[in-house]
Amino acid sequence: MTIKPKSPASRPLRIAFQTLGCPKNTVDSDSLASVLAASGFECVMQPHRADVLIVNTCGFLDDAKIEAVETLLAAVRWKAARAGRRVFAMGCLTQRDGDEISAEIPELDGIFGIGQWTAMLMALGANPVSATSGISRENSFTGSAGPSSIYLRISDGCSHACAFCSIPQMRGLYRSEPIEDLVCEAAFHVEHGVQEIILIGQETTSYGVDLYRERRLVELCRQLSELKGLRWIRLLYAHPPTTPPKLLEELAGIPHFASYIDFPIEHASERVLKLMNRRTSATRMKETIAAFRAARPDACIRTSVMVGFPGETDRDFEILLRFMEDVRFERAGAFIYSPQEGTSGANLPDPVEEGIALDRLDQLMRLQKRIMLERHRSLEGKVVDVLVERQVRNNAWGRTAWDAPEIDGRVRVAVPVAPGSFVHVQITKAYAYQLDSRLIADDAELMQREPCGKSSSSVCSPQ
Repeated sequence: MTIKPKSPASRPLRIAFQTLGCPKNTVDSDSLASVLAASGFECVMQPHRADVLIVNTCGFLDDAKIEAVETLLAAVRWKAARAGRRVFAMGCLTQRDGDEISAEIPELDGIFGIGQWTAMLMALGANPVSATSGISRENSFTGSAGPSSIYLRISDGCSHACAFCSIPQMRGLYRSEPIEDLVCEAAFHVEHGVQEIILIGQETTSYGVDLYRERRLVELCRQLSELKGLRWIRLLYAHPPTTPPKLLEELAGIPHFASYIDFPIEHASERVLKLMNRRTSATRMKETIAAFRAARPDACIRTSVMVGFPGETDRDFEILLRFMEDVRFERAGAFIYSPQEGTSGANLPDPVEEGIALDRLDQLMRLQKRIMLERHRSLEGKVVDVLVERQVRNNAWGRTAWDAPEIDGRVRVAVPVAPGSFVHVQITKAYAYQLDSRLIADDAELMQREPCGKSSSSVCSPQ
């Protein structure tokens, strides 16, 4: 059954989103929201005001699947609370397991895979031809990352075959967006106050190889750095097998390139890396990390680590711990392996017992917490730039160049500051996951006068 674009009260149909998973899903939700708005619908932030709730699912790991199913069940309860409500599901999990989701949760009004917007519009009663014909390029592959920040998806899909990852099954093979389109879209947002662009993709360091037969990430970042008003270019998801030291050296020299690289190693044991089909080595990864730190003494390296992969021994785990101790990542996240249907890892022998995997995760994160506390304490007394994201009572909360939205640490500024402002602060107290600071007085007066997005002061990172 389709529903009309207009509600019974002759107002636009109101639609809310619940987005799960990584920033790539955020881009999908925000892009679809712009299509819906151009089609005559009203997008709202609060589900209680909505007539339709769209849940954008993630299916990367078992925990993500569980969260998606629980969110869909909660959405069904939301639907039952008022007559006329509808619930749609979309995203990575429905792309792969749509039939299973339909059978398990028949109360859903529609299930759509990635990019099936025409079908979504038709289910809502809109004319998909007229709805999509006027959509501007500025809304096609960006998503909000907070005040003054956007995610810019430079590529999608993945052509690698890591043994633990089902992303290629859900998002297809690797494909880049043209440089001219990305720069044009970024320019539009910077002109409207955006000061930070966060480059995302399943693995960003292969950008351009499909379109141009060569890596073009450096050229893209150089063109972005020329946009007047831009303060930070941040890179997520640098794939270690496709990230040579020379690439990070060149990126480090680009104006406004933040002193931050997301570099998910997954493991450091040569044997486990081979089982994972990672096609790199601990030595090569160390060389790449060292190259970025040599080029940027204020560098922050974030990583992701997996424990409990089939066949991982105590010796393999000790090798990983020593690697973490030696490299001393400024930021790190860790998770336990969960087998994904259709991947080669799901067929490997010698699974690791859950209790052992949990113990290894605990050891690794206790080590990382100590390292992060030591790194943060080295910042006490220093002056850094902070991008303010929210204001709560008499405090402002924001991020340094060392922090990506949602996944990293935060900075408390002990005075109110408008969200979207860049301010200079002095670090007064360090914790493992938070920094306390005081605002530099003259800067507070400057930010009162200077509109968000128009600052001309240079990038300052923790150093």
